[in-house]
Amino acid sequence: MGIIIPDELYNFIYTEDIPDQSLWTIALGDANVAMLEPLFKGMFRETRDVASLALVAGDRSLDGVIEPKLDKFEFDVPTGERDEFVEVWLQYQITVYEPDGGTVIQWPVSGYGKSELVRDPEDAVQRTAIVAMREAGATIATKFSEQPQVKQWLGGKGYAAPVTIGPQAAAGAPVAAQPAPPQ
Repeated sequence: MGIIIPDELYNFIYTEDIPDQSLWTIALGDANVAMLEPLFKGMFRETRDVASLALVAGDRSLDGVIEPKLDKFEFDVPTGERDEFVEVWLQYQITVYEPDGGTVIQWPVSGYGKSELVRDPEDAVQRTAIVAMREAGATIATKFSEQPQVKQWLGGKGYAAPVTIGPQAAAGAPVAAQPAPPQ
């Protein structure tokens, strides 16, 4: 599987000027890469970094190419004395391509983080953003193969459906691998 981490993700910096507060600058580039690269490498048997889809056009050694983008980022910081929490919501767009460039799926994956504002508001937003990123990463890791387009694509590549152990395992009965039930 080819992995494209676009420059925008490597260098992601969100800035927002909030009236009556200040200019906020939130740098998530390193955190994005630190989460997504090992995540994708753990999801696929073999991976390789690719610079662009055009450079792998028709490469038969790849089953596909995955490219994440950070589509949306929002945050909320306390403005009153009673409000003590920082919240972050973000959304990645995960696109899987065939090696010829055809789109298999464009899958929006959201993450939410909430944490208490302790001292430094900017640090709190950064920490909360990482919580939101982890939630999105967990969704990618656990729900990717359940997406109908991905199931169909994997089946067309000759990869078996994920297997589960049936309830008879809890009763001590002999266990046989069974295809996972459709979600």
